[in-house]
Amino acid sequence: MNTTYQNNTISEAPPTPIKHRNADPNTSITNKLLPLAAFFIAFVTVMTILIVYMDHTAMKHYQFQVNMSQDNEFSRVSQDNPLLITYIREVHLTPAIEPNHKLINTEETISNDTLFVIRLLEDKRNGVFVEAGAYNDGKSSKTNWLEKKLNWRGLLIQPDPRHYFSLKRHNRLKSQAIHACVSPMPYPKEVTMHQEYDGVKINSIHANSIEENDGFNTRVKCFPIYSLVLAMNVSHIDYLSLESGGTELQVLETIPFQKVHINVISVHLLVSDVEKETIKQFLAMKNYAFIQNFNSTYIFKIK
Repeated sequence: MNTTYQNNTISEAPPTPIKHRNADPNTSITNKLLPLAAFFIAFVTVMTILIVYMDHTAMKHYQFQVNMSQDNEFSRVSQDNPLLITYIREVHLTPAIEPNHKLINTEETISNDTLFVIRLLEDKRNGVFVEAGAYNDGKSSKTNWLEKKLNWRGLLIQPDPRHYFSLKRHNRLKSQAIHACVSPMPYPKEVTMHQEYDGVKINSIHANSIEENDGFNTRVKCFPIYSLVLAMNVSHIDYLSLESGGTELQVLETIPFQKVHINVISVHLLVSDVEKETIKQFLAMKNYAFIQNFNSTYIFKIK
């Protein structure tokens, strides 16, 4: 029996063709621009913050300059205010020594004007002095010889921080020192000191300014001479040496001569002849006679 196999031909369906989606041109451009937009937004944000910060910093710097250019005047604080005297004594008066930085082989010379003062005072020992402008050149003092040889004591006043540290290195064992200036008013002040290549000037002497300069500026407190004398706890000064950069007359006018006795006053004057005569007349009214001058140092003695 013949078995007949019928080969049924199975026809396979052709594969469904894959339809490739055509990319949307708008979406493609958006995808390319998105990182650029994000970068641009971030850049603008950072620059805006930076500009605002710089403006704020510039304003603070300007305000700082304004503050540094203005004198602070404490006109309501009298020069004999007990709290002011205590503040000076406890905070600002320090021994005029710096043991760890002692100068070696310092010359103990005496200037002609100091020698003249000693003769006026008949070689007095154990005297008391106040020297405003001590070590203005960083090296010399009008009272060093008095302290070392005649056992004087006193107060050394120096507003310039550079010369103040030099002052301390001279180790004036019997004296006190203060980093301050003498006030030209009968009350304390705070001023800006401009340290320049050719010296030092103080705002209260020159016009206030916020202009940039190449020097170093520092704030310094100014106290009346009488306040400093009270802080020393004395009422009698044998020798006052005054150098205050042009405010000598104003400083002298703050002294209540009826309350503090000063034997000899030397005034450093780099002013016109008219101003010198004004100072002479003022001190004559306070019972002081002009004795002699040594260059720019004018010496007066109480009558």
